[in-house]
Amino acid sequence: MLEPIAYDIGRLCKEKDKELTPNLIDIDIEVEGIKMPFDVHRELTTLFKKSFTGTVEYKGEIIKYQILNFGKYIDLIELEDVDLYIIGDGRRLIERKELQIIPKIREKISPNSAIYFPAVFPWEIPLLVYMGVDYFDDSLAKLYASLGYKFTKNRVLKLNNYNLDELLNYNREVYREILEEVRLGIKNGFLRNIVEETSISYPYLWANYRRYKPDLRNIPLSKENKIIVTANIDIPEVQKYLDRLDRYEPYSNIVVLLPCSSKKPYSISQSHQKFINAIKSAKVVVEEVILTSPYGLVPRPLEGVVNYDIPVTGNWSFEEIELINKCLKNFLKKVKNKFKDFIVIAHLPKNYIEILDLDNIIVTSKDNPTSKESLENLTNTLKEYKYLTENLKINKKGQKIHNIQQLAKFQFGINFIPNEIFINHRKQIFINKNIQIASINPKNGLFVLTLKGGELLWNVGRRNINYVEVNYNIKKGSLFPPGFVDCNENISYNDEVVLIKDEEFLGVGRSLMSGFEMKKARHGALVNIRNVKR
Repeated sequence: MLEPIAYDIGRLCKEKDKELTPNLIDIDIEVEGIKMPFDVHRELTTLFKKSFTGTVEYKGEIIKYQILNFGKYIDLIELEDVDLYIIGDGRRLIERKELQIIPKIREKISPNSAIYFPAVFPWEIPLLVYMGVDYFDDSLAKLYASLGYKFTKNRVLKLNNYNLDELLNYNREVYREILEEVRLGIKNGFLRNIVEETSISYPYLWANYRRYKPDLRNIPLSKENKIIVTANIDIPEVQKYLDRLDRYEPYSNIVVLLPCSSKKPYSISQSHQKFINAIKSAKVVVEEVILTSPYGLVPRPLEGVVNYDIPVTGNWSFEEIELINKCLKNFLKKVKNKFKDFIVIAHLPKNYIEILDLDNIIVTSKDNPTSKESLENLTNTLKEYKYLTENLKINKKGQKIHNIQQLAKFQFGINFIPNEIFINHRKQIFINKNIQIASINPKNGLFVLTLKGGELLWNVGRRNINYVEVNYNIKKGSLFPPGFVDCNENISYNDEVVLIKDEEFLGVGRSLMSGFEMKKARHGALVNIRNVKR
């Protein structure tokens, strides 16, 4: 019924006539039998049908549907293989924790099947889309217009004087506008912001938003557009980053803690240019670590994958303090395990120093970290402790290669980058100075593989990496389900993948859905195949 084309936890899909969902749907459904009351005693549930199936014509094709009438007993639901799943008792369900059945349904069904949630208010649509719903109706527009209520994106307003037809058309237009905004949010990666804007005024919506643990495979590892963090720092984009941060291995036993900057990546900001120059002046190889909310801790080699904006008030919340200290302690534990002897230099403003739960740190900043006095103090302190690195066999060239290898581990879970590489000013990576294996996308800070890079990745990681197996000799273009055999189900939307056949490397591409979804798909494009081995 649907072909997914973009994900941002929720999904943007294409119908057969090219119209996009999430959208309104208008179908006639007839139900035979007695509907089970929502709060019926469990002992009486056997007296009622909990599922109604049938077929209906929609846009010139016959689709099979299933109405799910399980009341509050979500454990009683039994899904059939249909095109459209219709949620019964949605008005009761949406105010309860049982609404979490929506993502549970979504994870069990084909990505080509749709979920329809009838009778919703406009402000409920973003959260429901976020959780996996594709279709709605505007039935409440007519009901509330008849009662003299005008809809907005976030609430209803009572009118004293109104024209029924004009009010009905206005209310319907609100549905169309919110759906248009939601589709744009999915396409450009800010659906979560719309969900927070529309849910925060309604405790029942906000509670279900906070309860929901989305499938992180349905968002890209790094978004090209800046993520905006306001009401809540515990967001999927950050969780996905934190899940992979532990893969990072430090290069030096001199750790320099630095503040974040409003400009991203940090290294192009004026403040970080000063920090970098002060460190270079000391001629010491250090591990630069940026402390920040909402990411906690960002090693310099990973700065390209975080692009965000957050309100800065000068005061840290309890959650921010806890996250930064947890990340920092985990990181320093790895430093200690690798080097035994190490030092931590905190070149930070006072409000950063105050939140650190660490012993034995050396503070080099004097009020303003970018002041001449502070920068000179940083340089001189680093020179004083240079002896700690002298027996480590580390240098700037080695660190540059190390940083590229750590980015590979962050993105692919494995290092496939050789120890002898050449990196040019365009961030293209070569072996033997003439064979390119990858480049770094400046928009999201991640690798884009060449054929040789994909082959290296496959040879090193085999089926532990992002592979997609096919049953034919591929060409550039799209991979569809008839040619699909298997994949790593941990592939995320927009991931770099390698394509294989009979354990032989064939090419590289970009995933158009998660590996988990690929395995259930019946039609639609699964992978954009970029390059193919000849």
